[in-house]
Amino acid sequence: MKTIPLALLLPALLATSAAEAVTVYNSKGTQLDIYGRIEAQTGNEWTDEHTNATNLTGRLGFEAKQKLDEQFGLFGKLEWQVNTQKNDTEVAEDNWDIRYGYIGIDGKDLGKLMVGRTRNPMYQWMGITDRYMNYTANVYSNWVGTRIDSSYQWNRQDGTLQYEYTYAGLDVRTAYVMGNGASDSTVDDGYMASLGYAFEFPVMGTPLKIKPVIAWQKMTKDPKNTSLSGNYTDYTQKGIGIRLSYDKAYLGINVGRQTYEQTGKPDKDYDAFDSLAEYWFTSKVALRGGYSQLIESENDYAHRKQWISELEYRLKKDVHLSATYIYDDRQSYDSAENLWVLGLRYEF
Repeated sequence: MKTIPLALLLPALLATSAAEAVTVYNSKGTQLDIYGRIEAQTGNEWTDEHTNATNLTGRLGFEAKQKLDEQFGLFGKLEWQVNTQKNDTEVAEDNWDIRYGYIGIDGKDLGKLMVGRTRNPMYQWMGITDRYMNYTANVYSNWVGTRIDSSYQWNRQDGTLQYEYTYAGLDVRTAYVMGNGASDSTVDDGYMASLGYAFEFPVMGTPLKIKPVIAWQKMTKDPKNTSLSGNYTDYTQKGIGIRLSYDKAYLGINVGRQTYEQTGKPDKDYDAFDSLAEYWFTSKVALRGGYSQLIESENDYAHRKQWISELEYRLKKDVHLSATYIYDDRQSYDSAENLWVLGLRYEF
């Protein structure tokens, strides 16, 4: 088997202009890539009392491909969030927190089938507004990890069997969630699906690119699951969104509803709205901003209302400086909070 000495591998990983993953092995139809990022942030957005602090985080991932024949190939991915501080200010879990871990078969025009901890079909919708450097809208899949499935994190969870198919502008993603069976806080089963269609037409000689997306998921809590909070039994989330890009401008809008069913109690419904507008003044400078809210429908309770603005400067294609301001207004606050983050990110 062909290998690369560590002394030769480290300089490749540390190259300052590597915009893509580093290929460390490529022979006889087998390819192995390594990628990651290191990020330093200063601000008050993530601390409990919104006091100023500095945080350093990292990610490390591996992607592998194996050609089987002219039609089929294997692929796999492992990615971790890596705590890089003795006392991490954002995450109190283990130093290596798995983000993605899956293996699958790529059938080219037949689509892809994968199993494991995937980027689930809901992300086709959620990802429309996921473009900030220092902010993630917390209006999707709220409390699933504490009420239904402890392995769930925003757009990924264990024990997922997923199929993806793309043709021209059509984008279909479906999944069946069976859980990993490794604890008493896992899901019984679940279903997810999203459908998108991308098209474009010229406006004053420049293509206007449009992609509407609809998404839906339903998960049932394992009846033996007694360690998570409340007497919740089922969870559904449905959403619709659209993304538009024109030259250097981008606009994304999402609306959705989450519903929790409870034993002996009325359902809990939450309505979500998320928007983002972005403009690149040059290839290095971008300004983006938006508004995000999550409202409990029954009593019109505002779990969060956030206005976001962010300035990004790219020193190189994979080196980003950013400044983010968040006006955070919630009914649980005595008054709105002014949050800020300065970030430096290096991706390889």
